[in-house]
Amino acid sequence: MNGARSPLGLGAALTFLASYALAACQHTDSDLESTRNAEQIFNTVCARCHGADGKGGIATGDAHAPRNFCDAAFQASCSDDDLKHTIRMGKGAMPAFGNLFSDTDLRALVRKLRTFDPKGR
Repeated sequence: MNGARSPLGLGAALTFLASYALAACQHTDSDLESTRNAEQIFNTVCARCHGADGKGGIATGDAHAPRNFCDAAFQASCSDDDLKHTIRMGKGAMPAFGNLFSDTDLRALVRKLRTFDPKGR
């Protein structure tokens, strides 16, 4: 074909990319509800210690200061599963929230915590 591109191949590629982009932009009502729930959970539960801006707070007593979610090194050092585990089981002065949050809300809450990553991982 001497470097010529097949119109069928290009068309198939464009169709795939268009459908992929459309799927990526579509959110189910459940996804949007989970995101809203995560915002509400963070603002009413987490922000009390970690701040509305996610930068943490001041240590009280012998406890460490609440985690700064805007710390790139912290964001790089833990997986989503690590964050879920810490929320469920607690760590240090952070209380365990056990099964207070559904798995869907917990995943959305972790996505919310990731929004504080200055490197946007």
